[in-house]
Amino acid sequence: MQNKKKYRLIFVISAFIISIPAFFLSQANEVQPLALQTDKIFLDLTENNTLDSIESIINAPAPAAGIKAFIAINDKIEPETHNESPIDRIRAIQNKSELHQSLIEDNEKFTRYPEYNQVFSASENDPILQRYQIDERTTQNKEDASSLTIWSDKKYYLQGEQATIFASLRNVEGKPIPTQFIGQLIYDEKISLQSIEFTDNNQDGIYQHSIPLNISAEQKLAAGLYKVLIVNKTNKISDAVTFILSKPEIELTGNFKDSLSAKGELLIQTEVAVSGKNRFYFQASLYSANQIPIGSTQVAIELLPGKHWVTLPFAGRMIKDVGESGPFMLKNLSLAKVSLPMQRAPMLQPEYFTKDYALNQFHSNQQTESDKLQANNL
Repeated sequence: MQNKKKYRLIFVISAFIISIPAFFLSQANEVQPLALQTDKIFLDLTENNTLDSIESIINAPAPAAGIKAFIAINDKIEPETHNESPIDRIRAIQNKSELHQSLIEDNEKFTRYPEYNQVFSASENDPILQRYQIDERTTQNKEDASSLTIWSDKKYYLQGEQATIFASLRNVEGKPIPTQFIGQLIYDEKISLQSIEFTDNNQDGIYQHSIPLNISAEQKLAAGLYKVLIVNKTNKISDAVTFILSKPEIELTGNFKDSLSAKGELLIQTEVAVSGKNRFYFQASLYSANQIPIGSTQVAIELLPGKHWVTLPFAGRMIKDVGESGPFMLKNLSLAKVSLPMQRAPMLQPEYFTKDYALNQFHSNQQTESDKLQANNL
């Protein structure tokens, strides 16, 4: 009987762990890029109008669900009391198994920094850089093992720019197959705007077409999601690439300043100019003067038209864990208007350097919920 309980425990925990990557992998296979889907999730959550509730919903489910699933099927843990959390009940177990210890370590790692901060150890893992990475899609043909690869030169465009779409058909050996590509530009998943034909002027097997995103009396393109459905005349492979035409209604003025909070965290303030009342979303990454990644932060706030100072907080514990003293560099910055889809401005690299803070000026204690952003974002 005891063995059956152990097997049941392993099965449930394994199913939970496996379900997380399986869900995201299934989402990544959709035509719409995963980044757009996470933007939609964020938009849905911002209706609560508090950063605390947004971040707790985004970040909490995975470890919390795992711990609760574990407790629900483990007979050795005492019944839950009113004031005792699931992780506290696991900590109270005297003879902890490897699974117990793993859950405790995962929880401590997950809660080490405030919800709005995220640590990363390599620049290629910078969440702001990842947000703007090109989505390249490849579709295989089962009949002849050929493959269709499509992509755009950017994911987010501003009005007045042009979107360039690329397509390539290759055989099983990776050599280009001469063909003819045609496409259909579709707005908001349902409005067909125009047919396009791709060209390969330099005969390298990569076909392309550029779409002007101008606003004129003849062609008024609205901000939102655009799709280019692509087919070729050689085989039955088809696919679609998506991009966002943004009207973020916010921009940097170029003014920055920095300070330390009473809780020992670094506060970098950036001045922005807003042209329309809306809720806006900020993401920024912090590096040392030696280009060593420290971490990122994110802020959501509603702003009226005009100029405003917006505070970007970086936890003192996150800075101390890296072991780098100031000056620090605000390297990558993303501004977006919260809408469906998210209206992102192009990624900015202000490379603003803070003052020469000493490492012992930062505190290791995590900020309390009530202290998070306060009046600095007014």
